[in-house]
Amino acid sequence: MIYMSFFIGLILICKGGDWFVDAASKLSEILGIPKYVIGATIVSFATTMPEIIVSVAAALDGHSAMAIGNAVGSVSANTGIILALSLFFLPVAIKREEYLFKNSLYIGTLLLLLISFKDRIFDRADCLLLLLAGILFLVENVKNAVCKKEVSNSKRKKEDMILHKKIQAGKNGEKKVKNKRSSIWETFFWFCIGAVCIVAGSELLVHSACKIAEILHISEDIISVTIVAMGTSLPELVTTVTAILKKESSLSVGNIIGANMIDSAFILPICTLLSGEKLPVSLQMAQIDMPLCILISVLALLPMLIRQKIKRRDGILVFSIYAGYLLYICWAI
Repeated sequence: MIYMSFFIGLILICKGGDWFVDAASKLSEILGIPKYVIGATIVSFATTMPEIIVSVAAALDGHSAMAIGNAVGSVSANTGIILALSLFFLPVAIKREEYLFKNSLYIGTLLLLLISFKDRIFDRADCLLLLLAGILFLVENVKNAVCKKEVSNSKRKKEDMILHKKIQAGKNGEKKVKNKRSSIWETFFWFCIGAVCIVAGSELLVHSACKIAEILHISEDIISVTIVAMGTSLPELVTTVTAILKKESSLSVGNIIGANMIDSAFILPICTLLSGEKLPVSLQMAQIDMPLCILISVLALLPMLIRQKIKRRDGILVFSIYAGYLLYICWAI
């Protein structure tokens, strides 16, 4: 039953996250928020919702090791498995200017986390710079979205003119109004259902993971950076596999960098501020897990910026190091 609860919690989080974010995006559109702003902010949190909720739930329940381990472990899993898949299956040329600022900000955020872990305590003083980095990342996303919006304006103006003519002609006008009203209630319903699933799923996942750790005599640090972290990274994996099938390398790499940046900059500050307590950092996290996270991130992203090309060997190298890390910590059990 404990193992079943773990997987049910995982399914509830992933599916509830989809419903919640989709509904939130539609509600924002109804309220008049521009789509490009929604895409650059709300959608950026879409695939990271499981990690955020699970870590917050763990911190509020007093399981700080799981809160920190899930946050850092998810970044490592995203990079060591999911980004490695993208690098291997989508070796293409890239534009350095599209990735330079975001990649630099992301690596800088990881270094800030490493520094904050040195005293083995994560407190409110460590939150400020991380939150600033995260906000800067979101602002940059909005700026890029605005630029893309301006470029595509000419196409959309033609579409708007056609739509305006149809509305003026009164074609399906009343039907559209009725559909919009019913759509608001339907969207709000799925928004609530998604929120309930996320909360219930996170509670199931955290409690069952702690029980599994007790039964197997494994520390919460190990469980959180492996099973829990990989489980909450499933949305990123689905997005990446879809991008690989559609041969969209920029979408795949961009999604992982964005998800990792949000995990690094927001999860632990949110946990600390909501719980109102300092989060103790384990020795393994400070000396092994966090340095490994930085190493594979640098190995994955730096060659891309230097030679402006993704190569298969980069993916193989990153995956091999991550696999070696998993074998090491499992062997240490």
